[in-house]
Amino acid sequence: MNISAFNPLKTIQSRIFSLFFAFIGLIITEAIASETSNEQQWIEQIRNNIKVGQPQDLPVKGAAGDENTFFSIYTPHTTAKPRGAIILIHDIGAHPDWQDVIHPLRTEFPNKGWASLAIQSPPMSAKQQKNPNEDSEKQLIESASPRIDAAITFLRSKSYTNIAIISHGFGSLISLNFLQAKVNAKTSDGRPLVNAAVLIGTPSSGTSTPHNSPAMIEKITIPLLDIYGSRDNDNVLHSAKARKAAAHKAGNKQFRQTETIGANHFYHGLDDELVNYIYYWLNKTLKSP
Repeated sequence: MNISAFNPLKTIQSRIFSLFFAFIGLIITEAIASETSNEQQWIEQIRNNIKVGQPQDLPVKGAAGDENTFFSIYTPHTTAKPRGAIILIHDIGAHPDWQDVIHPLRTEFPNKGWASLAIQSPPMSAKQQKNPNEDSEKQLIESASPRIDAAITFLRSKSYTNIAIISHGFGSLISLNFLQAKVNAKTSDGRPLVNAAVLIGTPSSGTSTPHNSPAMIEKITIPLLDIYGSRDNDNVLHSAKARKAAAHKAGNKQFRQTETIGANHFYHGLDDELVNYIYYWLNKTLKSP
């Protein structure tokens, strides 16, 4: 007979451990639910207050292969003939209708013949926000790549052939990570997956990818515009020369770097200048289909 089966001490210990892990699981579940709930709340607020464009929930596969959707705002071109489409990737802590940089580009480009699709990047959890580090940021950057793939697929389904990515701040690390990994990727008809990219206020805060923006620029050969303000963040200003040198090392003859005098990281008061400069560069660089 197994005496341990009747050992009251082990039975009590077993129940205590079961209750403990159940309690911990409940805390984790509630924390995740709270973060998801908070994210969903502000997404719904944005969704209900869109004046230009329309909300678009795009399908994407999760890390475990499960099907999910993510929020974006799609605005088709309003001109007789389209020039192309832009994918907008916001800075960290922002969203697809952020008033600085993203909203002006999102709403003005369609009037100039470019459809816009502003996508929601994977949000940081409350824990990541309190204790940000390179590992958690790397996971965030890498988890955004499937969303860019989904955005490209959506715009291709709308028959847009010229596609450019325009990103701001931390969003530029996301776009660069995607582009350097897809440097040789083509569409089914042999076209480049992305025709051009615009980097606004691009930081560099680490020695390896995806935090080191020059290291990623070294691998990219598509037309690239690197634009930043003279009053930009330090990690943007201090890495400007390195970003330019990296493009030259890549042999990218269609790289252009421009400093906007008087502009801060958010281009306060210079929305029109930002929109017009990027518009003219794209039109000069990419021929209309």
